[in-house]
Amino acid sequence: MGLVVVGISHRTAPVELREHLAIPLAQLGAALEALARSGEARETVLLSTCNRVEIYIRPENNRDRAAVAASDFFERLYSHPDLRPALYRYESEEAVRHLFRVASGLDSMVIGESEILGQVKTAYLAARDKGTTGKITNVLFQRALFVGKQVRTRTNISEGSSSVGSVAVQLAERIFGSLHDRRVVLVGAGDMAETTARHLLSQKTGQIVVLNRTIEKAEALASALNGVAGPIESMFDELLTADIVICSTSADRPIITHDAAQAIMKARRGKALYFIDIGVPRNVDPDVHSIDNAFVYNVDDLKRIVEENMGRRREEVQEAEGFVSGLSGEFYEWVRAALEGRTVALRHGAEHLPAEASREN
Repeated sequence: MGLVVVGISHRTAPVELREHLAIPLAQLGAALEALARSGEARETVLLSTCNRVEIYIRPENNRDRAAVAASDFFERLYSHPDLRPALYRYESEEAVRHLFRVASGLDSMVIGESEILGQVKTAYLAARDKGTTGKITNVLFQRALFVGKQVRTRTNISEGSSSVGSVAVQLAERIFGSLHDRRVVLVGAGDMAETTARHLLSQKTGQIVVLNRTIEKAEALASALNGVAGPIESMFDELLTADIVICSTSADRPIITHDAAQAIMKARRGKALYFIDIGVPRNVDPDVHSIDNAFVYNVDDLKRIVEENMGRRREEVQEAEGFVSGLSGEFYEWVRAALEGRTVALRHGAEHLPAEASREN
């Protein structure tokens, strides 16, 4: 039976497709229940981030039927001719290796990104609390979190820009050269907004305004930035004097529509405004880009900067890949033994650590 993963990511599909499959944390429970009703999954974890949606399954009886059930689940979320070709599937040891790479940030758009480890943990805990995990997936995800931490501790993979938020700030710097005299409006006050804000602060941004539906969250983040907080309803007025707008809310549809942006640009008398939309689903209607002097960048537009950063970290990535490959092979031996009813000790994989790190232990 083993393991099977079916998913879609930034590597196989554009944001225009991925955004229709994104599952908010509040809806994870219902999604897990829907997968359980297929009768093909004994254990299930569902991971949904801005760059991927993946279903990890220990099949009830048959891997092929479990994979079909997962694909059908995606089809019910969004029926589109481009969907099936964009789905990938991993089995057995490759499924383990894939999760270890995801947790380590090796499969992220921003290699070594800091957020993914927390997202993997959140997905696992949500499934565990819902009762859809078991012996295999419990140990698998706990091991993945261990591997992800070790990769970041023992290599320099996360050096430099290691989050979507940090790359968004890099893009803003490229647009203006310096952010010292610029006014940046953050729409949203979640984890991604907080990461973005920290990088804005490190670049001594002129003024930071935080807007959020829950004003208390906006005030908490703004106070840490020596910035200004406001309700989401004040967005029109705040955007009249903004230079850059960075959006990262969990809204399921655009909160900045074409008509709203058109009215804002008219009131600004055409002064250029840059929207950096790192939300998935997208927070800014892509048609806003058609308005004169309104420029919209989405999460996929950050790839050029990501590729440049990647060029400076190839050695660290190779080291991390070797570490992950060794540990995934070792772990799948444990999975195989567990499925066969044999007892095999799960080691900590010291022999797969970079040589210098091994000597330290």
